[in-house]
Amino acid sequence: MARSKTTKPPREVAELGRPETPEETAARKAQNSRLYRERKTVNNLIYSLLATLGVVAVIFFAVPRPDIPKNWEVDYAAVGLAAQSSVDGVLITPDMSTAWRANVAKLDRVDNLPAWKVNFLTPTDEYITYQQIFGEDDAGLRRILEDRVPTGDVTFGAGQVWTVFASASATDPLAPQDYALATFAFGDAFILTGSGTVDEFAELAGALSASMAEVAP
Repeated sequence: MARSKTTKPPREVAELGRPETPEETAARKAQNSRLYRERKTVNNLIYSLLATLGVVAVIFFAVPRPDIPKNWEVDYAAVGLAAQSSVDGVLITPDMSTAWRANVAKLDRVDNLPAWKVNFLTPTDEYITYQQIFGEDDAGLRRILEDRVPTGDVTFGAGQVWTVFASASATDPLAPQDYALATFAFGDAFILTGSGTVDEFAELAGALSASMAEVAP
């Protein structure tokens, strides 16, 4: 014989000492449901806040800090010292202040000749590219600077003469973006091109002239 299903007695209201009415049961369940939703909302808010703080932390630590070394900066003097054994002749590296930084320093080939190249970032955050092209002659120099014409000479260091080149179409021959300097020493061509100021070109050319004088026979 099947057992009859027993009906659970109504919940007793402790304050009244009697079972709660259907209306009181519905009100209690509604209240519990409301409290549950409120707790869930608060928990979700806390989780969202923690997630947001996590994202902020990731972004904060991912952004480079000023005290972290720049991973693009190259120790051009060390690269030049190591590269000396790979070329015939004297590789000239200027001694610049820490305000000058380099993001490229390498042995390259220009006009099918070996070349020592350093790309400097100047104190004004412009750039000047320095090239020492081994065995380059005057004809090759003019091919490299084909869009520029000589406008005069300047002397740096112990009598090292550099030729000033400017764009043939420049209205101002001393505009930095159209400015270039070149000289010859030890049978090599030395070329400076870029967007630095005229004073920055002079500073770099002066440092190179001083380095040339140190190794001159």
